[in-house]
Amino acid sequence: MAAEARRLLQALDELDQAQLKACRCHLGFQGRVSQARLEAAGSREELAQLLLQLFPAAGQAAAVLSEALELSGRRDLAVALRRGQEHGPGSVAVPTKEKWQAAQQTHDEIKSSPDELEEYDMRNGRMAFLMCVKTNRPGAEKDIEVMRKLFQHYNFTHQECINPIGQDIVPKLEKFRDGINQSADVISCCLITLMSHGRENGWICGEDKDKVNLKDIFPLFNNANCPKLQGKPKIFIIQACRGSNKDEGVERMDNAFQESDDMMDSMRLPTSSDYYIVYSTQKGYVALRNEKHGSRMIEAMNEVFSQHGMKWHLGDLFTKVNKELMQRDFKIDNHIVKVTIVMESTLTKAVYLTPRLANK
Repeated sequence: MAAEARRLLQALDELDQAQLKACRCHLGFQGRVSQARLEAAGSREELAQLLLQLFPAAGQAAAVLSEALELSGRRDLAVALRRGQEHGPGSVAVPTKEKWQAAQQTHDEIKSSPDELEEYDMRNGRMAFLMCVKTNRPGAEKDIEVMRKLFQHYNFTHQECINPIGQDIVPKLEKFRDGINQSADVISCCLITLMSHGRENGWICGEDKDKVNLKDIFPLFNNANCPKLQGKPKIFIIQACRGSNKDEGVERMDNAFQESDDMMDSMRLPTSSDYYIVYSTQKGYVALRNEKHGSRMIEAMNEVFSQHGMKWHLGDLFTKVNKELMQRDFKIDNHIVKVTIVMESTLTKAVYLTPRLANK
């Protein structure tokens, strides 16, 4: 037991703070350890002792930790830990997945079956596309800043399309899509953010007010047109209005009217899988944007993702974004207005954005 404790601690000591946090997250994601127990084990030594306490069978704690290390991007440490089990004194073979699952059914730490906690493999490359019209949209620069930060934090390689005219939007997205299809690397997912003016019935505008319908955008990334992303999550964040109603829309601040992002009608998802689409407002309503703070949905995303992005899956993150927005009162012409986002999903697994950490 002492030898295994040393191996666990040696592996944990090799992690920097971000990697340790990711490892803790994966231990919790898989239902291996409760969140309360993880939070109580504040130090690396306490975490190692917790694993040994929860998984006392020889080699079991190391097997659990090695799996979390691999999911966190430290495959080198996972391999080293497994080799230590195989060749170290008093070691035993790593339990098979089937034996592990059977043993866990009687453990009081189990939360649910692995099938219920299945998640997309996010360990490989991530691609993002950012389209933003800044012209006559005060606060748009702040939105770009926030999205760039999120891309960097969650290891997305991203392309930008700033102030495109309407007829250039689809060709730019096609070029981005073709780059994914032609990539020699494994791609885990793509994230497409479109921030502009909009209209009802599915239209989003370029800088010149020329319109493009989302029904021409979503299918670009379906299973037929983007085979590289088959079975991979395709995330769309649409920051724009979906009509002219202002019950849940534009905010007035410092006596300066903030224009709305007139946007779109609700679109049916393409005949494909693994889409996650977030609209910044409900059908028929304007979106909320402030010249100092930027779009209110993007602002809330920044707050929620910074606090919870390392441990929650995408659905929970945007549910929290929605709650944060709905709990706030915004004003225009001294009248309180409210806002809520809308989420549409054909995902089949959970999407965790825990950063893909490079092996050392």
